[in-house]
Amino acid sequence: VGVMGPWTCDPLLARALPEVASRLAVARLNRDPTLNEGYWWDAVVLAEACRTPQAVTGLLNTERYVTGLVGPLNPATCGAAGLLATAWNKPLVSWACLGDVEGLDTLVTPMPEPAAVLHPVLRFFRWAHVAVLSAPQDLWREVGQGLAQDLRARGLPVTVLRQAQGGGGRWVVPTMTHLSSPPAVVVMCMHSVLLGGEEQRVLLEKAEDMGMTDGTYVFIPYDALTFPLPYHRVPYPVLANNTKLRLAYDAVLTITIDSPEVTFHEALQQAKEAYEIPAHINPTQV
Repeated sequence: VGVMGPWTCDPLLARALPEVASRLAVARLNRDPTLNEGYWWDAVVLAEACRTPQAVTGLLNTERYVTGLVGPLNPATCGAAGLLATAWNKPLVSWACLGDVEGLDTLVTPMPEPAAVLHPVLRFFRWAHVAVLSAPQDLWREVGQGLAQDLRARGLPVTVLRQAQGGGGRWVVPTMTHLSSPPAVVVMCMHSVLLGGEEQRVLLEKAEDMGMTDGTYVFIPYDALTFPLPYHRVPYPVLANNTKLRLAYDAVLTITIDSPEVTFHEALQQAKEAYEIPAHINPTQV
């Protein structure tokens, strides 16, 4: 099984430790006869290019390495990946593919689509005005465009905004005052500030300076929709050490996958104690 992602060019996704995760998954799979059904599983980590054109061409080389794929993470490559996987008759499991794609017989989406989760939340609170704000990298631009299309298909007016890189590596947040009458929702398609996302930190601090965190706007992190972000009795140093960010975070509504039996950090610690993963790994840094 090939595990695809921009592991070498995205520093935050590299902290997902795909090699360690893949080895842990196949080791448990091979120990469980009710799951492996007599097959021996192995995994190989495949680097996905951060630029969309290169990511598409990189798919062509995967056939000789794998009998199935997990990924890719760039939704713009899902169509090409799905067509290739169908032609090769190999399963493609991707939580990043947005919307229903017809004719991709081997594509498996293992969790609800983010738009399908967001829509009932927006409807419950009667929030009809949505802005999708994306970081400038290809991955997040494609995520933002795909999410906007899905929400529009569900009848919501959506404004698409992008962050632009300014001088000195700083992030310039576009003016959002032209959005429809508040309350308005801003979906942030970028790495969460809780995990070290610099773009989201600058965005929220700027929103605090502009007086947008008083309840007029609601900020929803997109990435937390795709994994169980630990939330119960978990300290996040970035909030403790930054007063402005902590104030701004009052306007953030986090929607994430629940993990009621064991949190991610606890599961990783248990794997460490069972010698399934290297002892030097710090769960809070992953």
